[in-house]
Amino acid sequence: MSRLRRSPKPLIALVAVIAATLVFSACAYFKSGSLVLTQPSGIGSAHIHFMLCSGPDVEGDGCHPATSTEDLQYLLGVAVPPGSVLPQTFTAVPTGGGSPIVFTRNDEVAPQIASSSSAIEKLAKEEGAPPGVPGTQAWPPAGLEGVGYLSNPQHENEGELNEWNVDFDAALPTPAAGAPYPGPFATALAYGARQVNAENPASRPVRCANIEKETMPDTSLAICPGVGLQGQVGTSDLKIAAPAKTSGFVGGTSKIKFPLQFASSASPYPGFSLTASSTLKKASSKLSSTIYTPGVPDPSTHLAPAASRTVTVTVPKNAKPGTYQVTLNATAGAGGTTSQVAKLKVTKPKLKLGGVKLNKANGTATLTVKVPGAGTLTASGKGIVKAKKKAKKAKKLKLTIKGKGKTKAQLEASGKAKVKATLSFKPKSGISVRKVKSLTLRQI
Repeated sequence: MSRLRRSPKPLIALVAVIAATLVFSACAYFKSGSLVLTQPSGIGSAHIHFMLCSGPDVEGDGCHPATSTEDLQYLLGVAVPPGSVLPQTFTAVPTGGGSPIVFTRNDEVAPQIASSSSAIEKLAKEEGAPPGVPGTQAWPPAGLEGVGYLSNPQHENEGELNEWNVDFDAALPTPAAGAPYPGPFATALAYGARQVNAENPASRPVRCANIEKETMPDTSLAICPGVGLQGQVGTSDLKIAAPAKTSGFVGGTSKIKFPLQFASSASPYPGFSLTASSTLKKASSKLSSTIYTPGVPDPSTHLAPAASRTVTVTVPKNAKPGTYQVTLNATAGAGGTTSQVAKLKVTKPKLKLGGVKLNKANGTATLTVKVPGAGTLTASGKGIVKAKKKAKKAKKLKLTIKGKGKTKAQLEASGKAKVKATLSFKPKSGISVRKVKSLTLRQI
């Protein structure tokens, strides 16, 4: 391998050292200016695009033909914000001739490139190189974590000029407590290469040459310079928090509040259209608003003011009790989507009858009834005075059962009278439920 005949411009001493170190470097160099970072869907994953060259494009003068015929294997380091999710594999697609290059994640690559690039950066500083000289910056940069990839073997022919497009997505990190990622999303790319032959199979461990120890590394080692391309892009992220579990009665309505958390370092940032749905058959799900336009994000935190949207679910009168899902979907103008699911527990209201306390002095009875939620409890029946009480939540209510008409006369004449009290509970929202309680009033 004798690829790199040209080096970064500054400082003869640095050039000599780096050139000696890169005697074994190969194709699949980065094409200058090819790194493009986007968030094509408005929210969601960042997209990483760059190009590889068959010959070095160190000074931005374009790709060059391969300078020898050999079999090679390429190393690629992708530095991203901690918590980002990168693919297991991706393919560099040739723009013309040449074969695709398949990169697969490899746990040995990232620490090897990091160690080698750190040594190169140290030497560059000792030689007085100004900051930013291509290939002399340690990788990964501060604040980013490195992920390594190793390619399948590639055959290079002297004189061939090839270029490859590389495209893949990186899922944004999820900060603590499920907060939105404020961005921006940054990346730094580093490369390496090694020979593949009978003595050096593609399955061997990955080892990068250490410039501090080896000025002319043996051909079993890979050459791994520092940062080749780097950049960042402003991103937007929307998180819909999970509401607390909500309950509702058959035939009633339930309001479910979905908190919205938005962050953006992009300009402009997106607005959203909202929809709601439910797994409860024939239930309607109505949104308080079908549009969400985030407030202006704070310039220091990139967080927008907190917001929420409420979904009102109307439960059919014939609904079966059970737990159902209510989903809020948000779609950005560019097509990115996010959603959150809430659980709605549907029940039939039930009354739980407690004890009966007789007041024999005045011939009344106090009946304790536990109601399942907000609503009105009524006691009525033949020969008794209608009684009513309201509840703001599930609780025990006490109703006084008092005779009237013939019941009252019988009670005064004989000291006792049998009655049937029909207890009816009308929830604030939902179908009514009834229960009958037989009791004997007594008066002394």
